[in-house]
Amino acid sequence: MSRERTADAYLRVSRRAGREGESFISPEMQRKKIADWAKLHEVEILEWWEEIDQSGAKLERPLFQQALARCEAGETGGIVVAKLDRFARSAVDALGAIRRLNDAGARLVSVEDNFDGSTPMGRFAIGILTLIAELELERIKESWTAAVSGAVERGVHISARPPTGYLRDENGRLIRDEPAASAVAELFRRRAGGASFRSLASWLDEQGIRPPTGNPHWSTSGVRQLLHNPVYLGQARSGKYVLEGAHEPLVSRADFDAAQATRTLLKAREGSIAGQALLGGLIRCAGCDHTLKIAGNTSKKTGERYPVYYCTGRYATGLCPARATIRASYVDQYVEEQVLAALRAEGGPIATAVAASQEIEQAAQAVSDAEHELDLFIGNPKLLSMLGEQKFLEGVEVRQRELDEARQRLAELRSQSALASGLADGDLLEAWPTLDLPERRRLLHGLLDRVVLRRADGRAKSGVPPAERTQIVLRGNELLEPGRA
Repeated sequence: MSRERTADAYLRVSRRAGREGESFISPEMQRKKIADWAKLHEVEILEWWEEIDQSGAKLERPLFQQALARCEAGETGGIVVAKLDRFARSAVDALGAIRRLNDAGARLVSVEDNFDGSTPMGRFAIGILTLIAELELERIKESWTAAVSGAVERGVHISARPPTGYLRDENGRLIRDEPAASAVAELFRRRAGGASFRSLASWLDEQGIRPPTGNPHWSTSGVRQLLHNPVYLGQARSGKYVLEGAHEPLVSRADFDAAQATRTLLKAREGSIAGQALLGGLIRCAGCDHTLKIAGNTSKKTGERYPVYYCTGRYATGLCPARATIRASYVDQYVEEQVLAALRAEGGPIATAVAASQEIEQAAQAVSDAEHELDLFIGNPKLLSMLGEQKFLEGVEVRQRELDEARQRLAELRSQSALASGLADGDLLEAWPTLDLPERRRLLHGLLDRVVLRRADGRAKSGVPPAERTQIVLRGNELLEPGRA
């Protein structure tokens, strides 16, 4: 049989589950229409390509591409579909695929629309019908945008699942859900007090509060996302649409902002060995870049207990090649002296390090990129029909969360910048000696990115001054050089 008397049949269904009625053409109905046409026109169907849960708005459908490739290879005479929108929903994609068929000497036939794409009149008709399909997608997009903005205006929180601490009422608005709501409020207060994400995740598990995903345990990333979610301020939001006071807030603005600004610091008990160390959580080993641990040692002369920073040397990633250790008071005093000297210098490195840091610029760009990504996702007319409502909502939620996290990162950097400017001011500098150790530790965490300690080689450890072993790195990754003031 000649190639002109052969074709491949292509069948497609966007979403099969739960669909019925005149607008739904089942695979069985599509197959019958194509088989009847082939029998009437004495065309042999060589291959049947059937794709389920594939949107016509997506050109890169695997079986569709295989059918096109067979036409281009001369293995079949064309593609037959029951209806044109089974072939493509985009005018650009449809006409581009038809051009590939024409270049290969193959044709597209749409049975229900009763035309053949190999003729000029057929190509014209295909162009008109695909434009109509594209207009329908635009209508879906506009309807979706209107629905989203209208839902937010009514106070509806748009997400795949209600956030922890809330339930949805019959109108889709969020209502308080105990005991989870009280646990969420306590979570913000604990984070504002310096608790780590890991400890908060364990605390939620202990309270019997489960994540909205249905997972049995909380992850640190899940806790972080919860604490960054402005829904707990009473906001209903989706993309650029925001409504304040849409539902009962679980936290105050002050508690929310305090939780965002908190960096996890070493929470040392008063009077403990760790409580005597200024750089806990900041100081790292140059040999392996791990944070140094704190242990107690006893002076042989006086019997006094004092803290020591040390590298454990053994980690899941391997052994440290150059373990660093030092008495805490030696390096604490050195770092504090260098920081104070830099603060006293007019226009010194700390006064400008954070404010001029490229991190702020990069964080601002990250916010812009996240906003753009969310707008592109919501504004894409093909995604709703391609993904379905549930997957689309989940995609919106993920991108909104990424935007919230980017905004939080920018807020933290700007907060640290303001802290640096305030410290360079003189009043706070003069007050430094009156601050207790936890207050000084917190301020250093806001100013410094890390302190890096090298192992003391060649001489007795006590004979190597901290200046020869220590690097002080400011926020923004600028190195604070010894004596620079």
